[in-house]
Amino acid sequence: MLQTLSHSSLAPFLPLASEGVVSALPQVRFCRATFERAHYNDALFSELNIPFPAELAGAVIKRRAEYLAGRWCSQQLLTALRITGVVERSAQRAPHWPGGVFGSISHAENQALAVAVCGTAAWRIGIDTEHFDRQTMLETASEVTDAGERALLGQYMQDTALGVLLVFSAKESLYKALWPEVRAFFGFDAASLVAVGNGVFTLELNQTLTPALQAGQRFCGFWQYDAPFITTLISESR
Repeated sequence: MLQTLSHSSLAPFLPLASEGVVSALPQVRFCRATFERAHYNDALFSELNIPFPAELAGAVIKRRAEYLAGRWCSQQLLTALRITGVVERSAQRAPHWPGGVFGSISHAENQALAVAVCGTAAWRIGIDTEHFDRQTMLETASEVTDAGERALLGQYMQDTALGVLLVFSAKESLYKALWPEVRAFFGFDAASLVAVGNGVFTLELNQTLTPALQAGQRFCGFWQYDAPFITTLISESR
């Protein structure tokens, strides 16, 4: 799904970063970075030219580090796209990209990931990366999936817990992709997994979210598992 084209490092905080494109959608770029929380300090925001939001003043180090890593990834993408500006924070705490750019940011454990595409047409784009915790997935399976989804996963994936994580992540990607239009919370039951294959999946809306997002509408996405992280992406031009 993610085709790496280059590597870089800003050790010790960002010891490994990679940039590239989405294989099936080469106009969509990504940047992924490994960050070391132990080497975080607030001065890094200034050093990396990333605005420090006032809302982070009371946040724990973990939250500050992952925010900085995610915004650094997004800034690398803006630079690659030759876009001036930064990814700001909206009143709803969602990333707000410069005009003409559509993107998404995710982080899990020590990984940060961002994707972006530039164009005159609007894009729905959402990415999510998750750390695989088998016990947590088994315990929350009924909250994330319904019986039909679990039956479908059973036909394709031998590892039930990993399948549940795939659905969890796919629905998180859908939420991010649709947020700019919906701008309201919707839960895991708002969509169902209706197809899954080698690196691909399809979700179908169970609820009408807006006049342009009707129940029955389907969204195709991509996924890859690089143990212990799973990554999902939904990206389409509107």
